[in-house]
Amino acid sequence: MIATTALTYSDYYAVFGAISLLLGIAGFVKAKSIPSLVAGGISGIGLCAAAVVIARHVREGTSATNGYILALVLSVLLLGKFLPGFLKTKKVYPAGLMAALSLGGVAVGVLALTSK
Repeated sequence: MIATTALTYSDYYAVFGAISLLLGIAGFVKAKSIPSLVAGGISGIGLCAAAVVIARHVREGTSATNGYILALVLSVLLLGKFLPGFLKTKKVYPAGLMAALSLGGVAVGVLALTSK
């Protein structure tokens, strides 16, 4: 029998954080962009930290509000950075990808905070 598990909100933020970090590194490697490396690193680590906080609180049965707020704030900031760039250039990579992930992060955060 194959066991299946559902993805959780913390899983979404962990994947989003890892992608942010990897795209920041890719921006540095491709264009020698220090701002991409710093911003991708900070946002990626912040989203992964939020995922850990959320997962820990869910496992303990306590409120994960702080983790959701951190992830929501980072998602809104990233959306504010990448959505205008995507709308201007129509380039899916990296602006469109990050805008879509950021929009998902905002949706997940709002859903989690309002469903309590």
